[in-house]
Amino acid sequence: MRRNGNNILITLDEWIAAGLSYKTYENDRQRKYLQTANRACYGVGVEIIYNSIVKECRKQAIIDKFGDPVKKCHVYELERYIREDVEVKSFFTDYELNSGERLALKNHDKAVEYYNNAIVLMAAVDMLKQIKSKRRAIGCSTAKAWNVVASAVNEIRGKYPHTLPAHERRLRERYDLFTKHGLQSFVHKNYGNIHSRKVNEQLERLILSIYCMSNNPYGAWVHEYYMAFIAGLLDIVDLKTGVLFNREDFFDEKKGVYITISEATCRNYINNPKNRAIVESIRGTNHNYISNIRPHYHRHSPKWALSKISLDDRDLPRRMHDGNRVKAYYAYDVASGALIGAAYSVKKNTALFIDCLRDMFRFIDVRRYGMPQEVEVEHHIVGHFKDDLMKANVVFPIVRFCAPGNSQEKHAEQFNRQKKYGYEKRHQDGIGRFYARLEANRTGGERVYDETTDKYTIKEKTYSFEQLVADDRAAIENYNNGLHRDQKTYKGMTRIEVLHNRRNPELPAPNRVLLARYIGECATTSIQRNMYCRVQYQKYMLPTPEILARLAPNNYTVQAYYMPGDDIKNVYIYQNGEFIAECARIETFSTSQAETTDTDTSAMTEQAKYIAKFDKVIKEGKANLAKVRTINNLPQIATVEGEPWKTTDNEGEGNMVPVPVGDYSEEYWAERAMADF
Repeated sequence: MRRNGNNILITLDEWIAAGLSYKTYENDRQRKYLQTANRACYGVGVEIIYNSIVKECRKQAIIDKFGDPVKKCHVYELERYIREDVEVKSFFTDYELNSGERLALKNHDKAVEYYNNAIVLMAAVDMLKQIKSKRRAIGCSTAKAWNVVASAVNEIRGKYPHTLPAHERRLRERYDLFTKHGLQSFVHKNYGNIHSRKVNEQLERLILSIYCMSNNPYGAWVHEYYMAFIAGLLDIVDLKTGVLFNREDFFDEKKGVYITISEATCRNYINNPKNRAIVESIRGTNHNYISNIRPHYHRHSPKWALSKISLDDRDLPRRMHDGNRVKAYYAYDVASGALIGAAYSVKKNTALFIDCLRDMFRFIDVRRYGMPQEVEVEHHIVGHFKDDLMKANVVFPIVRFCAPGNSQEKHAEQFNRQKKYGYEKRHQDGIGRFYARLEANRTGGERVYDETTDKYTIKEKTYSFEQLVADDRAAIENYNNGLHRDQKTYKGMTRIEVLHNRRNPELPAPNRVLLARYIGECATTSIQRNMYCRVQYQKYMLPTPEILARLAPNNYTVQAYYMPGDDIKNVYIYQNGEFIAECARIETFSTSQAETTDTDTSAMTEQAKYIAKFDKVIKEGKANLAKVRTINNLPQIATVEGEPWKTTDNEGEGNMVPVPVGDYSEEYWAERAMADF
């Protein structure tokens, strides 16, 4: 069905679809009851001129099937001008409302409706221009062109759902807005704004502020407080500024009354996800806010062992006989999860942390591993060392202090839980907490009254310090030899195997001089026989005799630092805070040639080398010295014969000086004094 000039043409297929037979068509054509616009040929069907149909029953059948052909032709003509426009679609997809939300995400159907409005109106404009052009060409009036376009816009609503006005005048007004404001005119000015809200931002702030009072009021109480406030029965003050909230700020000028809200509305604003997070940060505990509400980072562990280690303290879950718990400090390798250092004490202090580092470096030193590149610690306890031991590039190349109270940030917290519930619980009794969420992890016990503390306590089995430490050491052994949790990457490998086989190839060698000073043991000793010092009943030899020149004058006392262990092979001596030298242990050799071994020969050779160097230094020093004798170059005083000497008091000062007896002048004695001087 289409329009050709003033004629509306209907195809033969549409004639048959309306319930009219081909035989009826042939009869009407032969009797001149209808006319055709063309003859059928290859690829071109017959088209019947609708206006030429004489019998009304035929027209009615077509109208019943397709509707008014006049209007349908307008629709078909309008549809020819409708085209998909990517830029228009992007405009409504990315359109941002006053609330900050995107239109397509907030209401997809509304975005589709606005898009249809735009493409239909733009097609209507093109159709209008075409109609006016044709009518002007044949000298006809264009006054009713808008009527045709409006009819077509209204009829096409079923295929392209839109909300454009059906009336000609209103459609022209919409067209004027479009030409003036563009695509922005299709979005309703009140859609997505906040003017229709009964609760404005100021009232929402007051509701949340009341809910965050120190007594943690219920939602119903917040509603009561607000209603009492606007009724003048209650004043609310802002403690930060000391200013009272003004009731007039909550007065609705249009309605002439104060803004009232229901209890449900009050709860809805409190429980809005954004507001809920805000009030939980104030009302809730810091642990709950960080662990359950605040967003957190999503990370993956290092690929290589000893690229990063994580340290943390914990209390062993079971109690000692005195009711206290053993304090433990652990060092974990993050990539493998292996526990590489542990220390225990009854007090949580800096000594516990240092003992943990000693145990860790003893573990690393025995296996000849490299220096861990990064260490992750917390401010508690370790903060005392942030300017020396735990300063970057002093001992560890990289030092990272975790935020306090954020257990999710530290890898050691995760490993502590795996060790506790995966290995300690399997072999030990009483592992868990009485308030644990999972029933299997809750600990029980009989409640008994303690007259000393005047409280009810849970009666638990207690253990000695030594037993608790031994049990924990056994749990560490089982934990390290357990399968790595990432069996997809490390199939069949235990934690200790991952640590040993997947070490970072770029690990630097440990700086043993600094390690010994900061975390080693210290012994005050002295250099003896210009060769060695004594530490732990062992003798340690200077590397060369030239080291003696570094000592302070007349001071052979030094501080010897060493890494604790059963076999101390080297010590590092300091004097007045300055490093002097690394001293190796002196290995003795047998005096019996019959019992001499290669080890004895090597030990004797090392000592002989030092003694030979010392003798060389002494020999060169002696050769460098000059053989001198002093000569008195004072002038000789001539002896005056016959002149006896006597003593006299020089000017009454009590100084008795010898003077020769004779008649000599004062000038003579002055010259003699100057000559003697």
